[in-house]
Amino acid sequence: MQWNSCPADPDRAVDAYLLGRLSPEEAVTFEEHYLSCPRCSERLQFTDTFILASHRAAERLRRSATSAIRAA
Repeated sequence: MQWNSCPADPDRAVDAYLLGRLSPEEAVTFEEHYLSCPRCSERLQFTDTFILASHRAAERLRRSATSAIRAA
């Protein structure tokens, strides 16, 4: 797989990369691409930030639910 230009579906490529669904070779190829592609780099950063924020929000909800159960 070569990404000399942006993948046909950059969002899908970014998602697959961040979720570990690319083969090691595909991941390296995508890394080489996004490091020189502002469009893919921006999408990667945005999606990664979204995933981290989602994990943090889910953790806060779990802690809140646990506290509510203990208080009941």
